[in-house]
Amino acid sequence: MIVVVGRVKTDADRRDALIRVGQDVASASRAEHGCLSYRLYEDTETDNEFVFVEEWEDMQALERHFTTPHIREFMLAIPATIVAPPDVKFHTIASSMDLAEVSGG
Repeated sequence: MIVVVGRVKTDADRRDALIRVGQDVASASRAEHGCLSYRLYEDTETDNEFVFVEEWEDMQALERHFTTPHIREFMLAIPATIVAPPDVKFHTIASSMDLAEVSGG
């Protein structure tokens, strides 16, 4: 599995536009084959900071994602909604467990 975590900062004037652009790309991405999850979250401690969290079956699914029209539209729209360069990290996950498996119950 590939997990993508993208952190972005906006301001009060661009906040609504960022949410709209983020929700549009998340909704379209969730419909893609190989997308396990795609969500936009707001930081509850810092105003106007958001986090995109994406989960993809594999690198091939993520590579296909980057060729879609909605990603092209997102990449054109996002610069006008943020006030600093985004911080995006790609994580390759070899395995994962549920809480019950970790806590023994």
